[in-house]
Amino acid sequence: MKKVLVAPDSFKGSLSASDFCDVFTSALKEVQPETDVSSLPIADGGEGTLECIKNAIDCKISYCVVQNSLYEEVEVPVAFIDGGRTAIIESALSNGLPLIKGRENPLITSTYGVGQMIGYAVDMGAKKIILTLGGSSTNDCGMGLLAALGACFYDKDGVAFVPTGGTLSNIKDFDLSMMYPRLIGASFEAMCDVKNPLCGEQGCSKIFAPQKGADEKMVQVLEEGCMHVAQMFKGMRDQDFSLCEGAGAAGGLGFAVLAGLMGKLKRGIDSVLEICKFSELAEDSDIIVTGEGSLDVQSLMGKAIGGIIKKSMGKPVYIFAGRVKENLSLPSNVKVFEISKGQELEYALIHAKENLKEAVKKAFK
Repeated sequence: MKKVLVAPDSFKGSLSASDFCDVFTSALKEVQPETDVSSLPIADGGEGTLECIKNAIDCKISYCVVQNSLYEEVEVPVAFIDGGRTAIIESALSNGLPLIKGRENPLITSTYGVGQMIGYAVDMGAKKIILTLGGSSTNDCGMGLLAALGACFYDKDGVAFVPTGGTLSNIKDFDLSMMYPRLIGASFEAMCDVKNPLCGEQGCSKIFAPQKGADEKMVQVLEEGCMHVAQMFKGMRDQDFSLCEGAGAAGGLGFAVLAGLMGKLKRGIDSVLEICKFSELAEDSDIIVTGEGSLDVQSLMGKAIGGIIKKSMGKPVYIFAGRVKENLSLPSNVKVFEISKGQELEYALIHAKENLKEAVKKAFK
């Protein structure tokens, strides 16, 4: 009896990772009923990561009330693992775009709620904080996050305020000293899958802010604010963290993790697979199955499938993809099955379950 580990990403617009596991298992049991199937729905560090981890491993979920990016109260979950020593926080649950749909404006949105989540986790005894950075509605360089933890920012008149994307340039002085006593003994790691720096043509304002509601004039204001913050922290730290890969993630939240919390950025899928103990499951399996909606070069580099192949230990890896966008150079242990080849996109999305079921039967008959 073979052991199969099913560890897919979601098929955006059609199948969740959990749906994939259910359909795959049902189809495989029809042709190989004796096969031992283990399911591990995967996310790559963006939205849905906390749900993935919650389903994969034993963790305690605790809820706290924080503010979303427009300062409205929301109740959010925080996951605790390792006996409460490690907390996993999905930032988008407080600063995500879906929470303010129709009201997007990166000039006024704030990461304050993410800082509140961190503060809650630390107060509960966590010594390691792992953040996901995907899906943000903010462009405040994470200054709201730092303010929620006790950092103070002052305008030209010496008045303290909480900066947003549109008021970053108003910061004339800042003091982080009141933040650190609360964070003694805590370390920080953020799941980050973009390489964008904080400022410039590839920075967060010019690349990502338009997706969050910014027009050209707003982008310029945001860019000037980010450059201002970068210079202030460079003067304090004697290091320009704004140039680091990933500093521009989540509207500069990556920068705050590096320059404010003195944490580190780690590829999302690597963190997820480590937390979910993927290597142990893979070692105990004969075949590893994964999948995503659209397979391309990017899939193999920094996303879920690339991470799974990397940690497959040379065991057979079957990829079920809705679309394969180009000719790919794959390791010899990898096979690809395009489940909706030749179909129009709308049809393929509607019939994703049927397509996957038929593809699995053909692959394992």
